[in-house]
Amino acid sequence: MARPGWYMFCYDIADPKRLVKVHRLMKKSGLAVQKSIFFIQGTELQMKALLGDLGKLIKPKYDDIRAYPVESPDKVWTTGGVLESYPLIVLEDKKEHNSHGKPSSSTASSAKVSFWRRLWKK
Repeated sequence: MARPGWYMFCYDIADPKRLVKVHRLMKKSGLAVQKSIFFIQGTELQMKALLGDLGKLIKPKYDDIRAYPVESPDKVWTTGGVLESYPLIVLEDKKEHNSHGKPSSSTASSAKVSFWRRLWKK
């Protein structure tokens, strides 16, 4: 079985209705780090399947979706924005933050805690 890796998905969708559909599918598949940028972990086959599903939602003449393999999300260079301003998990006091830097609800957070720890572990 193929070993899972990390992929950074970026998209630019021209039509608001198609944008909503693409964004919903991306939210189910990975973690938003910006409005149109997601990190997703999976095999190359899974990423091709996701791109196929996304391809059914867009019009290639007007829309663009790209997937870039990355070693790990913590290897992506950033400056400013949410990731600099607000840690997504503060392990010392167990506070969690959503992608907008605001404290998240405890009900939706338990599943994401282990994901964020895997995401940012060194």
